[in-house]
Amino acid sequence: MELDRIQVALRPRTSWEGLDLGFALARHWFWPLWGLWWASALPLALLLLPLTGLRPDIWLLLLWWMKPLYEAPLLAWSSRALFGRVPVRGEVPGLLRAGWRRWMIPLLLWRRLGPRRAFLMPVALLEGLSGREARQRKRLLNAGDAAPTWLTLVAYHFELVLWGSVLFGVFLAVPSELPRLDLAEAVTDRESWAYWISVLAYLLAFSCIAPFYVCAGFALYLNRRTELEAWDLELAFRKGSASRPSRASLVRSAGVGLIALALLSALPAGPAESAVLEDPDAAQRLIQEVLESPDFGEEREIWTWGPIEKPDPEPEPPWISSERLEAIAVLMGHVLRAALMTLALMALILLAARILRDRRGGWLRRLSPPSAGPSPVRAALPPDLDLGRVPERVRAHLAEDDPRAALALLYRASLRHLAGLGLSIPEGATERECLALATRSLSVQSLGPVPRLVREWQALAYAHAGPTPGSVERLLDDWCRWIQSGPAVGETR
Repeated sequence: MELDRIQVALRPRTSWEGLDLGFALARHWFWPLWGLWWASALPLALLLLPLTGLRPDIWLLLLWWMKPLYEAPLLAWSSRALFGRVPVRGEVPGLLRAGWRRWMIPLLLWRRLGPRRAFLMPVALLEGLSGREARQRKRLLNAGDAAPTWLTLVAYHFELVLWGSVLFGVFLAVPSELPRLDLAEAVTDRESWAYWISVLAYLLAFSCIAPFYVCAGFALYLNRRTELEAWDLELAFRKGSASRPSRASLVRSAGVGLIALALLSALPAGPAESAVLEDPDAAQRLIQEVLESPDFGEEREIWTWGPIEKPDPEPEPPWISSERLEAIAVLMGHVLRAALMTLALMALILLAARILRDRRGGWLRRLSPPSAGPSPVRAALPPDLDLGRVPERVRAHLAEDDPRAALALLYRASLRHLAGLGLSIPEGATERECLALATRSLSVQSLGPVPRLVREWQALAYAHAGPTPGSVERLLDDWCRWIQSGPAVGETR
């Protein structure tokens, strides 16, 4: 990704700050995203209308199920606009084809009800991953909090709120002398014209929520990538190296400053004015005079005419009647029942997925023979890593002018020593995640030089700012004292 062209500030954000960023982007781009949504959904809606036999309930259900087809063009548009390349009108057909790819099949079948759809869609659409790589990538991204799931639940509730608001708005906009919208028929009788108005209102509702849902999921994805890959550090290092002045310019600036200082010191000094002390009593007297003025204290008695008899109470509006209140209560009951059934269904699906995942892990453990091999942390290290020979090998790398290999060896050896101290490090963890695990589990004395080593390694890996041999030597000395102060894992010789 071209991080230098991104239009937002890259920094570590909480999940809720990421959602706020996505909503702000959706407000800024709402009209082009909303038009793009209708450009992708309207042709399909017109095609499905005769295929469903003009059944409004089936027609709306199919349009709702195919939501990912309309969300993919919005994600493609947002990803380009975020990096300063706002798509023009000629690129719209290419954006509309973004949803008609092979990777869309799972989102329309077994993953359609997944609560993290907007958060995980960039893995296939933007990164182009599929198969095992996509599953590993999604597993790594999902290791965060539950904000993507909450985003989906809140988006569905806002669709219901917006749909109900449109229905009530249509109901109240029609004068009482004319035939009004029957709210009960709007949700129960699919043969009535009121049901079609209800269906179109719901279609309008999820067309308005779609830009916010897609942009918020994309912002959560960017926030997770920033956390995993330290995009903020990489961009800061790039800007720092680009804006660092040259040695010649520093010398010129210092010379100009010294000359200006010498000229200013030769100027005669002006007379200094003495400070005048104010009298506190005089200030209090002035405040009292101001408060006693008529502007600050004046009472007036005003008489007005009023009716002697109390007015008769106004009659209730004709549209408030027991029949209409009963219809509204029935409507709210249907809406509440549908919402509860939806929540119960999603809870059952999540529970079944969790049970199947746990059972599958148990089955795999029972089917596979017990392994006496090394732990994932040890298996990820070279078999010839001997903590006793690490200082010798680090100095050999420094003698060969290879500080990257020296720091990499120190980092891997530190992971092995942390594992020996009882720290469980998952396979594929980033530097920041390893440091966070160690900080939560160990004391400051047990960490030793690990935080400084991680900072040096990130500066070298992301900004290509290599350390000096002296700093590596000091790190090595601290590392040797740290190793001698605690237990290490068994070395493989």
